[in-house]
Amino acid sequence: MTRSDRLVALALLFGGAILGASLFLRAPSGAKPSIHDEFAYLLQAKMLASGHLTYPSPPNPEFFEAAHVLVVPRYGAKYFPGHAAVLAPFVAAGVPWVAPALLLGATLALLYVAARLARVPRWAALFGVCVFLGSSEAMTAFGGYLSQTTSIMLVAAAIAAATAFRSKPMLSHCALLFSCASACVLVRPFAGAALVAAATLLLALTRPRPLLSYVIVAAVPVVIAAVAALAVCRATTGSWTTPPWALYARQYMPFDGPGVGRMRADAPSRQLPAHLGPLRDAFRASRERYTWSRVPIEAERRLDMVEELAPSAIALPFAAAGIFCTPLLFAWAFAPLYFALQLTFHVAMSTYFLETYPWLALAAAAGIAGLARFVGWLKRPWPAVAAPLVVAAGIWVLAQGFDNFKYELFRAGVVQSPVARFEPTFEKLRRERALVFLHYPAGWPTNVDLGYNEPDVAKAELVRALDLGERNGDLLRVFADRPAYRLDLGTAELTKLR
Repeated sequence: MTRSDRLVALALLFGGAILGASLFLRAPSGAKPSIHDEFAYLLQAKMLASGHLTYPSPPNPEFFEAAHVLVVPRYGAKYFPGHAAVLAPFVAAGVPWVAPALLLGATLALLYVAARLARVPRWAALFGVCVFLGSSEAMTAFGGYLSQTTSIMLVAAAIAAATAFRSKPMLSHCALLFSCASACVLVRPFAGAALVAAATLLLALTRPRPLLSYVIVAAVPVVIAAVAALAVCRATTGSWTTPPWALYARQYMPFDGPGVGRMRADAPSRQLPAHLGPLRDAFRASRERYTWSRVPIEAERRLDMVEELAPSAIALPFAAAGIFCTPLLFAWAFAPLYFALQLTFHVAMSTYFLETYPWLALAAAAGIAGLARFVGWLKRPWPAVAAPLVVAAGIWVLAQGFDNFKYELFRAGVVQSPVARFEPTFEKLRRERALVFLHYPAGWPTNVDLGYNEPDVAKAELVRALDLGERNGDLLRVFADRPAYRLDLGTAELTKLR
């Protein structure tokens, strides 16, 4: 890495952060976050920012049930807290959008560093960065609060560390590699497990000396992450071996989770809120269909999802050519491992495979560099014929990526989520320190939930509760000092109850 490379990486860090910020600053007020996963992560980040992993169960917890949130035995998100820990400082400062913006900048810088460490020319490394930026799916993720923003950055960092380790084995490179992989376990476990497995394979193949020192350095972050995961389980679910995600499934959707073939027939211990019923039914139907005979079909469909992450199909031949870039073998080991782990889960969408995209972008960078070298080795007149074709293909990929990025900027500026529609009403009720019962109409979008509260429900400026009809009186007595309303989310009609 030269001084020029460090300056380019620094420029990508700041430039990427500015691009990421633009996806938020152009958004209408209240338009982000929009889906319930994001609200659950932000709730968890608020808890961490206040110094708590979870909070005690709210009074009458059935009124406060929301997607991906546990209300008993503790109140908190069902996820491991790795991503929320990244968001927490920015949530505390009142600028949560800075976190995904900085993560985008860090990802771009790390991709460039990884490519340069893999001896990819500077121009080709920048081409790989452009391939990453050109993905509409990636830009959508970094324009929100999904955990993929943190896991993608950790994957890029792990690839950079692994490439440095393969080039020059050092204890610091080994520690950085396994630290990134172990941290990812607490963000998105499948991606973290695949990184740890690929890192272990790399260590076994490299066999640096003294091997015992490297094994100890590698084991320390893995053990720390494992102990942290166990502690999170104990603090959230009351059991060292029951993850929050598994408890949420047991309470509301026992059939959900990894597995193929015959599904569990256990009855849920709690009732999912009515407006989330279609989500439950869709998950059950998906799990019932996921038999062993369907795995090959599903694998092909998911491979198509990975291919569609690229801004243009022309980028894929470049990525295929990059398979011969041996310094990036770690990335080529991680991608299939992660893909195989994802195959154990019945639900799949392109967002679930974004962790493979750093590998694809770097492979495209290595591939176009290899093709350029091949063109240079050809005898005349082939270089004169082939070189313009390679350049034209590269320009086409960049143009497609630029178009996708412009679309994401446009969408950030005009698209409003259902959350934004009700924000003025919630702001009015917040000033009154009110209690509001939310009535969800039939056909309400299953990916949108407006029932997320502050971590300390009793002290919140606004208390949001599910409309449970005649049972509302139980909660009205608990919050007897607050004005109370019923909000029909279908008609936006606000009715004062007292």
